[in-house]
Amino acid sequence: MSEESPAVGNASTGLERQLGLLECVLLSVGGMVGSAIFVFPGTTGRLTGPSAIVAWMGAGVLMTTIALCYTELSLAFPQAGGPAVFPYETLGPSRVVRAFASYLEGVSYSVGWAFGITVSALAIADYVGMIVPAASGHAVPIALTGIALSFLVNALGVSVTSRVNLVFAALLLAILVVFAALGLARADPANYRPFVLDGPVQFLAAVQVAITAYGAWTVIPASAEEIREPTRTIPRAIVASLAVSTVLYGLVLVALHGQVAPSAFVEGNSAVTAPLGVAATALGVPLLRDVLLPFAALVAIFTTMLVGTMSAGRVLFALGRNGTLPGPFGAVSDRFQVPWVGLAAVSLLASALATVPQYFFQLLVVSAIVGTGLPYAINLLSFVGLRYYRTDVDPGFRAPGGYALAGVAFVTLGVAMIGLGLTNVLWSLGTVALLTGVFVVRYLRSPELIVAPTE
Repeated sequence: MSEESPAVGNASTGLERQLGLLECVLLSVGGMVGSAIFVFPGTTGRLTGPSAIVAWMGAGVLMTTIALCYTELSLAFPQAGGPAVFPYETLGPSRVVRAFASYLEGVSYSVGWAFGITVSALAIADYVGMIVPAASGHAVPIALTGIALSFLVNALGVSVTSRVNLVFAALLLAILVVFAALGLARADPANYRPFVLDGPVQFLAAVQVAITAYGAWTVIPASAEEIREPTRTIPRAIVASLAVSTVLYGLVLVALHGQVAPSAFVEGNSAVTAPLGVAATALGVPLLRDVLLPFAALVAIFTTMLVGTMSAGRVLFALGRNGTLPGPFGAVSDRFQVPWVGLAAVSLLASALATVPQYFFQLLVVSAIVGTGLPYAINLLSFVGLRYYRTDVDPGFRAPGGYALAGVAFVTLGVAMIGLGLTNVLWSLGTVALLTGVFVVRYLRSPELIVAPTE
């Protein structure tokens, strides 16, 4: 299958290797530490009390099982848009099957990110309304402005994106570290009792919620062609960013539960909807509550949008390059060395979705299932395919445990999907059916484009 791979090499693609270890780690951390840490601890606290600390850190460990499978795939095929490349290179002898799997993974991933960017942009509008009351009621214009800024920063090149993210991520981490330090120093041990509110089912539900906060590390395999020394940098960056995020989440959760009693996490209470704000109030630091945390939330959400636009744009670029999307998606800007068509497509879709904020919940569901669960499942199969079909490829890194690790990763994915209702599944199946229909129509009209990609 290797002879069918699209040409790889920076001279042929226009992409440049500009990302080092620090940039990759901060892109990943900046993408992960988004709005989730400002909202989800309230939900996990309601589900399982202070044991949510263990749930969040356990979720990070579980996500690492998936990430290790991706790491081996990334080093086997260190190409731009890696998540869409892996199934095309590994899933058996049929080129059409591999092309469909690549298309479904890549488009689902990108659509999922577009929905996630939309949700983030609408959340920015909410936070701006809190800080500037006059902005309340203008959610759509504010969201569209945020999406446009995210596109602009990405369109100026990967070095600009990484520098902006570096500054924002540093500010965000500093504020969260200050919050954690104050919360730990002033923690009341009585607030950690009872440590577990309910049984294992509720604890697993908390793990499910927490896992959704660990996903943006996929920006690293998506940007593999722009990473310096990928063999050394990719595994270190993926593991380090997950470790940093897991520890940071753990510290924030310990600080939060040290300030807020388990009894406060009840439906309708602000401890569920704005947990860090409640903890900051308990700390008695108005500057932290009224200025620093809202600013950190805005920064966190915007960095997630930056990373999502960057990742999805490169995955669509890979699909343009292997022929499963029209050729223009494989174009790279001569001046800024970015896959501008993919970036524009993701931003335009997110902008369109932002004009229907009444479907916020449905967007969140599709983002979680179609944009996260389905792509992970396809690439865990790609990991198995790499081990089974591609014995000609030596990645230089072997994920520990092999097939057993993939089994654990599938279980992890199952945990992340627990509790989906019928309506959620129907929305997601409808989206997958629509994407499949587009592929079938394109294949029937121009089969040669899919079975014989442009070199």
